[in-house]
Amino acid sequence: MAEPTSTLVPPISALVPFLHVADVERSALFYSHLGFRIGNRVPADGTIHWAWLYSPEAPEWRRGANLMLASAERPLPPDPAPVIFYLYASNLIALRNALLQAGLQPGDIRYPPYLPLGEFTISDPDGYRLIIAQSTPDTP
Repeated sequence: MAEPTSTLVPPISALVPFLHVADVERSALFYSHLGFRIGNRVPADGTIHWAWLYSPEAPEWRRGANLMLASAERPLPPDPAPVIFYLYASNLIALRNALLQAGLQPGDIRYPPYLPLGEFTISDPDGYRLIIAQSTPDTP
């Protein structure tokens, strides 16, 4: 792959996943169990059709846990695109316990060789797969 030919092009400063979902409010509620809050929404009142979610508890230098949700304009496929969202938690065990108490269904914590502190999977209401790992000083 060729290197950029010009240094005049500014670098990308952020990447925000944008999901089409069946019900924005239902999805925002699910993601609130992972610490996300609604930062902006359309419309301002009534049924939400679009929302920007962010994680207010993340330390300033780690801010970047953002997600946009929008109402799907057509039915979602039964198995979403093969995209996996990899998230980091400061306390994996406590987060998993909170998800269980909220009636959600996180998988068991696995301890693969590449992540000895553990990770688990969970799917959101539209079937998007999330893998949540224990963060370390070297990870977000």
